[in-house]
Amino acid sequence: MAGSTLHDPERAVILLLQALSNEQNGFLAAHRFLQCFPGPFPWISIMENLCMKVPTVDASTGEMIIKPKLALLPLQTQRNLFRLLDLIYSRLPAPSIQLWLQTIREENYFSDAWLLYMRQHFLKDSSIQTPLQSPEVAQSLHILCKQLKQTPNGHFKLGWYKNRCVSMEDEQTMDFESRVQIDNKESYPVNDCTKELLMDSQPMSSLQEAHTEAPEEMQVLPASIETHAPKLKQFLYLNMESEALDIEFLAEMNNLFDLCSPLQLETLFSTVGITQLSLKCLFQLCVHLDTVSPDISYAHAKSLAKSLFLDRVLSLTSPASRSLTAALSMFCNKYAHSACSSLIGPILVQAEPGTVYADFLCRMVSECIQPHQLHLCFSPIFDTSCTEVALTILHLLIDKKDKFCQSEFDPLLNYLCEAAEKFSKSVTFSKLLLVLLTSKPNLIQLAHLGPLTSALNCNQTFMKKSMQNALRKVAEQK
Repeated sequence: MAGSTLHDPERAVILLLQALSNEQNGFLAAHRFLQCFPGPFPWISIMENLCMKVPTVDASTGEMIIKPKLALLPLQTQRNLFRLLDLIYSRLPAPSIQLWLQTIREENYFSDAWLLYMRQHFLKDSSIQTPLQSPEVAQSLHILCKQLKQTPNGHFKLGWYKNRCVSMEDEQTMDFESRVQIDNKESYPVNDCTKELLMDSQPMSSLQEAHTEAPEEMQVLPASIETHAPKLKQFLYLNMESEALDIEFLAEMNNLFDLCSPLQLETLFSTVGITQLSLKCLFQLCVHLDTVSPDISYAHAKSLAKSLFLDRVLSLTSPASRSLTAALSMFCNKYAHSACSSLIGPILVQAEPGTVYADFLCRMVSECIQPHQLHLCFSPIFDTSCTEVALTILHLLIDKKDKFCQSEFDPLLNYLCEAAEKFSKSVTFSKLLLVLLTSKPNLIQLAHLGPLTSALNCNQTFMKKSMQNALRKVAEQK
């Protein structure tokens, strides 16, 4: 009975608006509501409702005018609706998108600067034609990205490039049009991130030189960059209290991203005392960063993640507030890769079971990272030595991530087998290994049977026999 009530479009729109009306965090609450909604969400009916024009009295002239219902919602609810639709835009039904665009074309419906900016953002995106995606173009891009993909130690040179297995998403959230078919067997993702490759003309050698000069850059900023510090400080501590989008601030940020190297940007934020920024302003800053176009590069976003969050988390003496995790969730909408690579490793090194650091990492995985972004969390964990907290985080990730490909599963299994002797008495370790044996038997290859057998032989927990039985069943199927 409850399910039928939820599927009623009128009831659904009421619940959605209730979530959106939750002040600044409303769009996050609405997004969670959509994730928990049973069955397909009635977007067409709801959009028809919101875009329906109704008579109202003009506040300035007192005359009767016609406006869509969405323009009559409270200002904060309108802002949260725009943020939500921007977040899930690619997953909306085509009729809903057409109705939405048709309604917001009328500029007189909105007076708020932030809404006008987002309105232009939607209309601009809708006017961009999808480029010709031929198999030859896709193949050329794949070869180019593969050449730039990895350094000898296995790390990515380009932060946005993803392995085609690693970039698998939930079927519900995957955009079929963004996948270019190479042949009947293989497909390679071609996304907007290629813009970064085309725009970044800095040669790889200069990037390596910049890395070697990092200590000097962290100590001294050129005068041309240092002159921006007072203006940036004013934006952060005065203007950021306002919820209205400041176009001048976005222009200043774009200018800094062009002017500064990632390390210089980190130094600049340290100079203006970014760690002293209130949590309210931090959240608002992340909202503004989400609207910066074009997207910030991986390296710059990594410096921002460290500046905005790392010191705050490492100085926690009590569990992180909801405001801090909301700000991180907002940042991870676009820059989850940078956030994971900057935060997970350093925090994990400090985390002991039961500490605020362990609690933060669990909440980061559970609340801040979307299901299709979870693969980004594994590599930073594998780069650290195995701990009880790392095992707990991995268990969370495996429970939350439904689909694995072989290139993701192999490093995970190798990481656990290498740590088996150290955690021979750990129930947490044994539970995690048993989950893999019972839930992912199709990914266990013949080459894995030897390391798994050795790992189980040294196990000293009460779960040893259960794991050996599970492994025996897997071996019989090979």
